[in-house]
Amino acid sequence: MFEGLDSRRITFFQIKSVIVSGIGIFSDSYNLYAISLVYYLVSASLDLSPLQDSLMTSASFMGAAAGAFLFGFIADRIGRKPMYGIDLAFIALGSFLQLFTVNFYELVIFRSILGFGIGGDYVLSPVIMAENADTRDRGKLMIMTFPIMAAFGAMLVAFVDQISLLYLPSSAVWHVVLAFGGVPALLVIYLRRKIPETPRFEARVRGNSTELSKIETEIGSAVNVDIDRKPFISRLRASILMITVSAVLWILYDMYSTTFAIYGPITIAYNLGLTPITFTYYAELFAGIPGAIISALLIDRVGRRKLIVVGYAGVFVWLLMYSLLLAKASIFAGLASDITPAGLIGKAAILGFFFYIMNYLFSATGPASIIGGAMVTPEITPTKVRGTSQGITVGIDRTADAVGLTAFPILLSKFGLSAMVLAYAMIAVLSIIMIFMIPEAAGKSLEEVSKDYDTTTQI
Repeated sequence: MFEGLDSRRITFFQIKSVIVSGIGIFSDSYNLYAISLVYYLVSASLDLSPLQDSLMTSASFMGAAAGAFLFGFIADRIGRKPMYGIDLAFIALGSFLQLFTVNFYELVIFRSILGFGIGGDYVLSPVIMAENADTRDRGKLMIMTFPIMAAFGAMLVAFVDQISLLYLPSSAVWHVVLAFGGVPALLVIYLRRKIPETPRFEARVRGNSTELSKIETEIGSAVNVDIDRKPFISRLRASILMITVSAVLWILYDMYSTTFAIYGPITIAYNLGLTPITFTYYAELFAGIPGAIISALLIDRVGRRKLIVVGYAGVFVWLLMYSLLLAKASIFAGLASDITPAGLIGKAAILGFFFYIMNYLFSATGPASIIGGAMVTPEITPTKVRGTSQGITVGIDRTADAVGLTAFPILLSKFGLSAMVLAYAMIAVLSIIMIFMIPEAAGKSLEEVSKDYDTTTQI
């Protein structure tokens, strides 16, 4: 059915898809990291309570949950193309409105609007990229679109924050940093509106001959229409187990990853004696980008499962070492005096930084690029319900993130950083066990992985 598309190597059409989808993810990442870098400035400027601080960070995730559910369902009913670009319009609107924020309630509303668009983008971009990719390069193309672009988005936040701090008063810095996230989103809206429908949606769900002609011209190969006549609800019901496992895997990943993304430049950086800006640069340059590149080079050769297992094994080891350093520094010869109530100093700070960076490097090589890169659900669910399935996965995960981000400061004050890091290390072990419930997708077409063959009519 898609032999021409799946057998080809990387084409100009796919590179264009990477750029158009990737800039959206770049913007998503910018907005995720932005709130962590200006956290204290916003809190002080608006005189927020601890609960309001938590709601400020979780507002975009609550909006993302709503956006994911809605965009996912619509994408399966009318197509991926009609909604593509609208997601970024919400991101741009929510971002720019933050420039005019004067109180807590406005900030929560504007960040919810921003999050609504991010939720939609986390559904549409992975689905579109997966459906436009060839079998042999699908993994690397999705990593080029997501984790690599996300790392550059995080670095842009640090740069904008750094420049703003040099030339603007603190009361204006956070407005500018948060609002600037709308710029990359705005730049690519037009391009997204011009991209064609995906060949798989058109061939398996809608079958519009005019649109198919445009698609064939764009991708440079023929597409055979093979309409999926199985009822939508039957397809969805058959996919519930895979959707559930994928959602749980993403929740487990984000329990530690998103918490570190939001509170890392605050809590971890403070513990290591680094500024949030410096911490972000180091984390992405030494771990995020190198790990994603390694993952892109290996994913279609060694497979998703192996990279996730190796990655999580490294996360467990290095987070365990970091936790031990914080809790029982005496086991590290000569470092006990470098552990202070204010954080790590001297050799202990260097060692703690090494442990954290190694954890992030292993994560970026495996789970961050694959699970965090929104790759799992689009590869294991049929075309007819792929958008809805991704919407459910993202929606559940973002809801859990909102709860987790609200709870983290409370848990941190009660149990301490060492205990929290240890808990995240144990999450890695649980995730290794669960990953074997997901089929391996490397070297297989989307139809083969998702068993999307049950058709009754060909035209």
